[in-house]
Amino acid sequence: MDRAAPIGAGKLEGRRGRGSGAAKRPPIRTPERWEFDVLRLLAEQAAVPFDQLARFLGCEPEQAARVARHLTKAGYADYGRTLTYEPHWAWLTTRGARFSGMEFPAKPPKVGAMARMRAVNEVRLHIATRAPQARWVCARSIVREQGKRGYRPNAIVEVGRERHALLVKLGFQSLERERDILETQMARHDAVVVFCAPSPEKQLERLAAEHRWPKLVVRPMPKPQSQGCRPA
Repeated sequence: MDRAAPIGAGKLEGRRGRGSGAAKRPPIRTPERWEFDVLRLLAEQAAVPFDQLARFLGCEPEQAARVARHLTKAGYADYGRTLTYEPHWAWLTTRGARFSGMEFPAKPPKVGAMARMRAVNEVRLHIATRAPQARWVCARSIVREQGKRGYRPNAIVEVGRERHALLVKLGFQSLERERDILETQMARHDAVVVFCAPSPEKQLERLAAEHRWPKLVVRPMPKPQSQGCRPA
């Protein structure tokens, strides 16, 4: 089966950056329903690596690569690769962003943000398997609602009438800052669930034990599962 050709390490390059021909884009057409679902996912998450895209779609990685190439050919998406140990990532073009209905800006992921983006994607996949009835509110929607100032969660999950703030912690800031972030989110939401890398998990568990916050739940970062799931 044909696979996407490697683009090489270093600066993130999109297919257009390699001269695949943005000028050769096909005529504009309305996406089909299944295409729209993928466009909305990419709009909400900003960008998704091929391995996680396969799990969101519930398919094999080769099929996810075919989907990304199909969307690129239609002018809705683009894809590229940066680090040698990372797979290709897919993101929306301006056309795809417009058809997604989300009205978020279209741009390739920044290298420095990719670890956090992958972690948030992993949490969404985890939530989709544990609570498929829950509604995922992405960080980009939260910024639109609350603005860029102040503390914001990485996502909100709505379960019934409850709103749970999700935080993804790959590192630990000062105790005062972490306490301020948690207390702000607990004041706004019914629960705060923090998914942590090993180091911040230990520190946050100590902080939670000290303050005995009933709304706070500290969890380790979910591990990737081999079985895919549908978008939340």
